[in-house]
Amino acid sequence: MTLRTATTDDCAQIAEIYAHYVEHTVITFDYEAPSAQEWDCKRSNIIDRRRPFVVAVEGTVVLGFAYLAEFRTKRAFDWTTEDTIYLRPDATGRGLGSTLLRALLTDLDPTSVRRVVAVIAVIESDASIKLHERAGFVDAGTLRRVGFKHDRWVDCLFMQYDVPQA
Repeated sequence: MTLRTATTDDCAQIAEIYAHYVEHTVITFDYEAPSAQEWDCKRSNIIDRRRPFVVAVEGTVVLGFAYLAEFRTKRAFDWTTEDTIYLRPDATGRGLGSTLLRALLTDLDPTSVRRVVAVIAVIESDASIKLHERAGFVDAGTLRRVGFKHDRWVDCLFMQYDVPQA
């Protein structure tokens, strides 16, 4: 398995991975999955802002992806990012989420990122919560019943990581 910066050629597989979660879960609140072209635009914008967008690959297969995106659009939030991590469903349980999150936290520029926020749908599995806790994220509060998808209301847990400053 190799970690590297995502490329345009990865976007079809990224779109496929994400589409699974859009269609079958409530861990993303999207109702429609973005196309490969939309993913490539997002990837390009994130990289242009000097934020990491990485993929875990085996050969030519993208096993998972992760990136740090804008947390909110207002300028005062420029030093805060939101992390996103998704794995191919058959690649879970191998430690790839931890590897990808560690890469994000290692590759970020601490002069432009002071906080990383995780917005986690509260579901039956607490794997994402445990992943973030192991990486040093702390509970920053829960918003109750803020998302409605697949005929159910979903809470969102906010977790925060304070980037060590030199």
